[in-house]
This record gives sequence, structure tokens and C-alpha cells, in this order.
Amino acid sequence: MKFSYSCEGKGETLVFIHSYLWDKNMWEPQIKFLKEYYQCISIDLPGHGQSSVLDDRENISLRDLAKELTKFIDELEVEKYIYIGLSVGGMLAPYMYEYHKEKIKKIVIMDSYVGIEPEEKKKMYFSMLDTIDLIKKVPENMAEKIAEMFFSPIVSEKRTKLYKTLYANLVNISAEKIDTIVKIGRIIFGRENAIEILKNIDIQVVFITGEYDIPRPFEEAREMANYVKDSKLFLVENAGHISNLENYDRVNEIFKEIFEILHKYNIIKLNNEMKKYV
Repeated sequence: MKFSYSCEGKGETLVFIHSYLWDKNMWEPQIKFLKEYYQCISIDLPGHGQSSVLDDRENISLRDLAKELTKFIDELEVEKYIYIGLSVGGMLAPYMYEYHKEKIKKIVIMDSYVGIEPEEKKKMYFSMLDTIDLIKKVPENMAEKIAEMFFSPIVSEKRTKLYKTLYANLVNISAEKIDTIVKIGRIIFGRENAIEILKNIDIQVVFITGEYDIPRPFEEAREMANYVKDSKLFLVENAGHISNLENYDRVNEIFKEIFEILHKYNIIKLNNEMKKYV
């Protein structure tokens, strides 16, 4: 697999993995906020953004994808990092930890669930994927339905810029990417149960979920948090599944707290003051 990525800022490393049907650019509000204190690496998943598509014969699982991502991070010569994943990015987290236990310092799982997909939802998602696979595109009526699931009712009802951008991206997915998009969708919604892996994580795991997240309600985040020895749980008000974009101010405030940004700022300020007397 060939991954496209961006790298901004300097300092300790944060690795961002985006949601299904989005790309690395979805993290722009957070990277803009964090790059003064951290090196921010954001990676496109296969068939998303500028990353390569999967081979026709390439059948993978979330575990396989996590393994490939950890190999890529090794190639970037990252020694230690904090892992941040939203939706499928969060589903990859348990496997990322298994492969990179010695490298990952903290995990942030946003708007996600590492258990199995509820059967009713799974049937609906697989039916949609079958249609996309058959006609090799996302039809307009389905794009509307998908976009509505990603956002809070206010965004969906008002058809805001966020909604219109996602809708346009969905109906304009290139034919060459469709097969990979469908494959990734099937491994997401047909995933195995990784809940038990959470019990073995001995670093802090932070769970963040939008108040109006339709695919991944807050109760699922609460359930996952109960499996982790050192966990924190946050609700993002006035946000749906893509909470980092709908209420980026609140998410940035949470990041400020969990990454101790104020402490880092004071250290940088102190170091700059001391340089005056050297």
C-alpha cells in the first residue's frame, strides 16, 4: 500500500487517521491549532485522498490495515507518538496498539466503536455498499442519506457548507476508487469484535463523541471506556459523527486539556525568556 500523508509542525508526534469517506484534510482545524506544539502527521487511508487504491485481489481486514499503517509510520522514522483516530480511525486503534505498543504514548478514539456492528445497521450498510458496487458510483439519493448520518440535525436540515461539501465529494468519487471504497466499507461494517483488546491497553485512552452522533452514539463510547484502566470520556455538544469539524472549538479545547497544551506553552515561553539572559 502507498499512503499519502501531510506533516506539519514540530515537537512530539501526533498521528491522525480520518473517517471513512473523508481524507486527511478533515483534521485541518486541529492541526492548525496543534502544530505550534506538535509534529502533526495525517495519513490518507487506501482509496481516500491521495493514497493508492487496493489491488483487485487484495482482501484485507482492519488488523491488516493497521499493520500496514504501523509499517508506514516506521518508515517515517517516528519513535513515539500519540494516536488519534475518528470513526474507522478509532476502530483501528486496538490493532495499532498491538503492533506499536512500544511507540504509542496515548490513544484518542473519536466517534467510533470497536465492537461489532449491530446487525440491523450492518444489513443497511452492506445493502448500500452492494448498490454502490453494482453501479460503480454513489447515487444522489444515497449521498443525501449518507451525509445526513454524518452530521447533527441542524447541519443536515440547513444543508450547510459542511453538508454540501461531503455530498459533492460522495457523488464525485472517481470510478477507479469505488472498488476500494466498497472494500474498506465492508471491512468496517463486517469487523470483528475488538472490545476485549481494550482491556490489555495500559496507556491512557481518551474517548470523544458528538452529542448527535447517529452511527456511533455516546453510549458506545461509555461502554468502551469501561474496558480501559485509564480512560477519559468527553461529549462534544452540538456535533454529530464528524465532531472535530462541527464543533472544532470544543474539540480543540478537549485536546488542549488532554495534551496539556497550556503547560507546553508555559515551558516554551519560559525557555524563550531564559534565552534573553544567555
